Amino acid sequence: MKIQNLMSCRSIACRTGIFYFILFLLIQVANAQPIRMESTPTYSSFIMDARVEREDYNFRFGPVLIDVIGTFGLEYDDNINTSENNPVEDFILQPGINFGLKWQINENNELDLNIGAEYNYYLSEDDLNEAKNQFGISPNTELSFRVLLGDIVLRVYDQIQYSFDSTDSVVIDTNTGAVTEADPDTFTRLSNVIGVQSEWFIGENAFSGQISREDVYSPDDEFSYVNKFVHKILLNWERALAANFTIGAGASYETFDFDDPVNNDGDVFSIGPFFDWKITEVIGLYAGGSVNDRSFDEGGLTDSAASSFGDTSDVTDFTWNIILSHVANDVFNHQIELYNAVNVSDTANFDEVDGVRYTIAYNITPRIRLDGAVGYEENESSGGLINDDFNRWLGGVSTELVLGPRLTADVGYEYQDKDSDAALQSYDRNRVRILVSYDF
Repeated sequence: MKIQNLMSCRSIACRTGIFYFILFLLIQVANAQPIRMESTPTYSSFIMDARVEREDYNFRFGPVLIDVIGTFGLEYDDNINTSENNPVEDFILQPGINFGLKWQINENNELDLNIGAEYNYYLSEDDLNEAKNQFGISPNTELSFRVLLGDIVLRVYDQIQYSFDSTDSVVIDTNTGAVTEADPDTFTRLSNVIGVQSEWFIGENAFSGQISREDVYSPDDEFSYVNKFVHKILLNWERALAANFTIGAGASYETFDFDDPVNNDGDVFSIGPFFDWKITEVIGLYAGGSVNDRSFDEGGLTDSAASSFGDTSDVTDFTWNIILSHVANDVFNHQIELYNAVNVSDTANFDEVDGVRYTIAYNITPRIRLDGAVGYEENESSGGLINDDFNRWLGGVSTELVLGPRLTADVGYEYQDKDSDAALQSYDRNRVRILVSYDF
């Protein structure tokens, strides 16, 4: 979970997962929202937004590089609405496309456009076949412009995502705060992040900064309580003390404002250090921590001053992340990750998550790769509308079979088992996806 480098961004998300070693075949879908275990929560607000990058482009028009990947998938989900008592299951057809464009305007200026889109058609639950529940925009959709000004890299970007997964969603009466539906079939929401990032060097010190605004919006009135905008400013520093040892620190200030008077508005200031240590040629250790001062307004329906729901208004906490990785050989590597994260919640002031995650990556043959993980999380809500304290097992397995230079066939499996103290918030969920990708 490192500070993002603007010229060579690395994902802070965990690799894909294994829980039951049941499906030993094919997946790691090319960018069209493959089945993957949920990423570990970000432990600190000063982690920068990751840049979307592509490895290959297959068309050239003058200075413009273009990449087009077509996909077609079949997914089975035995609990689309993540329900405790009345799960909805279905098979879903999922054609999709991934488009990438890179325009190297000159040696100092570059324009990138990446789009991931997918259409879902439900074979049994025909009432779900509405446009708002069918057209998804994946998290890797981004428009960005980068410019080199002397020793400073400047990037302006806009990231957009539209999803309709129902995980951990509820329908709330925004006038009373009462939960009117505990397991809706879909949870539609649009997220758009626009920001500016920069990176510069002073001697052996690398600095990076970001100013951004995120807007979250649901087209369904029943989910209007999630509508909000978040402003963030952050600054990071890092320095290599040796070839195998890097230290750094970050600080950020973030404000969040909800449209409806259900959740409390507030702000958070975070500051903390990290180090990245290559202990040996094959063993690495990363550790980071953050002190966070959170302040919440009063008056929302989640606030004890305005209702009987009860919530903590202000809190200072310490969050952290530790990753121990091991490269066993040329074809197998694995890591274990421990984390504590605190996130703003849609039904409370915040949720605190403690978790552990073990992941593997195994190149079985040059044409077959296996990725997997298993994880366990404990969540403690600050109170709020449903007081969703729970523990959850997460896992999955994914492989990819290369059928040709442009054709891949994939299969993935994901499992979730949530046990909550809140009424009707526990569930089991199994998802299987078969997908074929063609890189034109």
